[in-house]
Amino acid sequence: MAWDVWNDPKPAQGSLSLVQDFVNTRNYFYGGDLLGTSEEATARLASRGLLEEGERIGEAERERLVEFRESLRSLLLANNDMPGADARALNDLITSVPLRVHFGPDGRPGLEPAPGSGLIERVIGRLLAEVVRAEVEGRWRRLKACPNPECHWAFYDASKSRSGRWCTMQVCGARHKMRAYRERKLESS
Repeated sequence: MAWDVWNDPKPAQGSLSLVQDFVNTRNYFYGGDLLGTSEEATARLASRGLLEEGERIGEAERERLVEFRESLRSLLLANNDMPGADARALNDLITSVPLRVHFGPDGRPGLEPAPGSGLIERVIGRLLAEVVRAEVEGRWRRLKACPNPECHWAFYDASKSRSGRWCTMQVCGARHKMRAYRERKLESS
């Protein structure tokens, strides 16, 4: 798979980019899943600092991560005013993920996975902590998923009005406009 199909055209800044990168491990538009096997998932998580050297995940853990990723994607669709977010399923999935408050050297509180957490609980906890941080900072609602059902790519809406809808206007936005145009033409015929 070419590297450019995995690039984020509208990247989130700071630690929220870790969540965006995690959601975008599945590329619906071009195909491919960087969490497709436990080996691929291990490599991807390790490259992003979510696993420590020598840690490996098994198939059951990989499946849980995929379920978590798709639950996050449904929330990002909701951030883009699309129906379908299943917060209850996500809440059920994360019940075993303990987080704790910690204070940084600057005296500011933050969240982190609780010590003694399992491997997957630690990975999910780290991502959840970034989601909560982004919410507190007012950035979470800017992370959205493209409404194109063939895409659903996570992107960061940096527009002043927070009204960005498409991952790229040149591809998904243009396709939507063309479909709408064709539908209007058919209706008027």
